[in-house]
Amino acid sequence: MKFRVVAAAAALVLLVACKPAAQSNDQRLIQLDGTASNLKVNGQAVPEALVQAYARKRGWEVRDPGQREQAYDQLAELLAVAMAAKDQGLLEDEAVRADLELERLNRLSGLMVERGAAPVTEADLRAAYDKELATTGTEEYQVAHVLLDSAERAQQVLVALNAGTPFDDVIAVQAGQAGVRDAKDLGWVRRNQLPQALADVLAQLAPGAWSPQPVATEFGFHVALLRAKRPFSPPSYEQVREAIRATLTRERAMELAKSIKEKAKIEH
Repeated sequence: MKFRVVAAAAALVLLVACKPAAQSNDQRLIQLDGTASNLKVNGQAVPEALVQAYARKRGWEVRDPGQREQAYDQLAELLAVAMAAKDQGLLEDEAVRADLELERLNRLSGLMVERGAAPVTEADLRAAYDKELATTGTEEYQVAHVLLDSAERAQQVLVALNAGTPFDDVIAVQAGQAGVRDAKDLGWVRRNQLPQALADVLAQLAPGAWSPQPVATEFGFHVALLRAKRPFSPPSYEQVREAIRATLTRERAMELAKSIKEKAKIEH
């Protein structure tokens, strides 16, 4: 899909982000030096490095004549709009300049955590997959529950159940009442989708039975019914490998950013 510039301020982000604003009095639109490419817009030569950056962002290879031409065409459009924005004084608008500076700093920080975080190895991926298998278990549970704000209210629900009130009737009565945080069918769930204490209790129940005592979790006090259970076959390692990589990469980037912040001298 052809890239279109829909806002002049957004168009300027790419240009300003290419070089830190070390010279506050530099009024050039393209604040990037280096060898010029064959592309010119309104008589201004465009640096080859900027062409390569644009192509790289879109996965194009500038050594391919056709893809270079695509980069020229679309970058020329971006630059033409950005030049018009500069001519209209957008770069003199304090809010616009602040937005652009924020984008530049955000991108620079992103590159730092992206390149500084420890790489995810195949061993890391396999270990994460095995850990997930261990926490997921080999069964799925069909569960309904009533979640209450106190053990006393949960005991009242158990009294009604033990007196013969069907669980679905209990749900209907309790839903929306004061002190009731949730009352519904949860459908088919796995161990790792439930609070551990609740999952442990359900694993011990036979289908059709409910928890004999309120189950305390960080969400409140559950009275849960196990409607049914069935074997669960997890996806293969190959099916989830890239999703695991994305998760680990994101987690490591967040950890690096947090560690850098902890070492920084911050005053306010």
